[in-house]
Amino acid sequence: MSERLSRRSRGVAKTVASALLVGAGALCADEAVLVGGGHELQASQGQIELNVDWVGNILRARDMPVTTFFTDGDETGPDVHYRLPGETPAGLLEPLARVFGDLDRERRRYRNHALPDVAGTTRRDALERDLGDVLERTAEEPLLLVYNGHGSQSPDNDAGVTLDLWGKTAMTARELHALVGERRGASESPLRYVFTQCYSGGFHRLAHADADAGLDLSDGLRCGFTSESAHALAEGCSAGIDIGDYRDYTTYFFAALDDRERDGTVLDRDPDVNADGAVTLREAHLHALEKAHSTDLSRSSSESWLEDWQPWFLRWLPPPANPPNNEYARLFRTLAADADIPMETGIGRTLRDRLARHESSVQALRAERAALRPETTALRVALQRSASARWPALLGPYTDGYRELAASGELERIAEWLAEQTSYAALVDLQARDGELESAVLGAERDATRSRKLLRLRHLATLKGQLEAYGDATDRASYARLLACEELPLVLDTGAAEFVSTDE
Repeated sequence: MSERLSRRSRGVAKTVASALLVGAGALCADEAVLVGGGHELQASQGQIELNVDWVGNILRARDMPVTTFFTDGDETGPDVHYRLPGETPAGLLEPLARVFGDLDRERRRYRNHALPDVAGTTRRDALERDLGDVLERTAEEPLLLVYNGHGSQSPDNDAGVTLDLWGKTAMTARELHALVGERRGASESPLRYVFTQCYSGGFHRLAHADADAGLDLSDGLRCGFTSESAHALAEGCSAGIDIGDYRDYTTYFFAALDDRERDGTVLDRDPDVNADGAVTLREAHLHALEKAHSTDLSRSSSESWLEDWQPWFLRWLPPPANPPNNEYARLFRTLAADADIPMETGIGRTLRDRLARHESSVQALRAERAALRPETTALRVALQRSASARWPALLGPYTDGYRELAASGELERIAEWLAEQTSYAALVDLQARDGELESAVLGAERDATRSRKLLRLRHLATLKGQLEAYGDATDRASYARLLACEELPLVLDTGAAEFVSTDE
């Protein structure tokens, strides 16, 4: 730890000394915009709210002005749901929920969000107006845009993926591209983004001049990071409130910027790879790639650009036995060693075999889970019929007869009767097994993603080498421009370009 702190101290001293040499380079923090929440109450999980709050606190601790847009803004009434902790005793009506209703909803609760200083709603019309105002106001300043919510896939192309906004409204990557394109200002004032929703990779089109096609980059400096590609689900949002269970991209990415886990413990790996005292967004992304064991296969704008750049004839070449020795190759070797995969000839085949086994495991677990459903349904139906024969009002849950059952306390007695039935115990066992299989599927999917990650890191290492060998000057300049944007620290300095190095 002392060595780590020493590296940090040297890096901070270097940055401060450089700033003093420049004189005119006054510190200017990014302004940050946080957009979050679900598109409706049942899709507005507690984890999203906690993510927005946690990220906002990290940014504000670095003196960054933060503007937050969340669900219905400052309207009263519930806009978030959460799940009671697992240790909470079962409710009196749980047997009724298991037999007649939804067990997950029985443990679900609703409330209004508790975020401070929410500037407005995420409804499409209002957000488009308000975000447009922020983009115009910050045209000459750095801006960081963070989205925590849900997204939908596009049936057409990557630019059609969406941010799913409050009131079941939406904004596509193409539409956000057009809105961002109205931002006027110096090209040196970067717009950086972090999108963590499903299918978020389509938003890398923000960095391009044309949202729908082409490799040409936008005139303004834009770059960012996404939890997934434009074609894959991200690690699911949870209604739970146990931060120890969170494995989403937000958790790993912003923990690197904060140098602490969500529970406050110091990271076991220093994300400041070059030990200059400032963790860049790209270093945070690489940290997430190394540390995350989740279903997210995250990517940056430069990585997405590399994959789009690769000429057709290079795709036919066999991968090199030893990829170029760059940051992706080094990360590949680190993760391969962690997974006990020997660095030997045929490692690509080894990884593909592992991936096939994990995918097979996922399919087998899903099949086992599906096989339980007919038996579970049969038990529920039989219990429903027995209970309804004794208490016919159960067949009409929105009638006065049902209200009378509830008012008289009869629902509690019905729940007790259900719990005493022999078939009820069997139902509880089947539903518990279903939950175990759901967790097992998630674990197998995470294992499969680890194999995909290794294959992709190896591919990115190769792509970067191919760009150096086959790319023209324009290609290399475009890639370097994206890298330079990604490698900026979280808090920028307006005189950073004029810094004089104090290294000896």
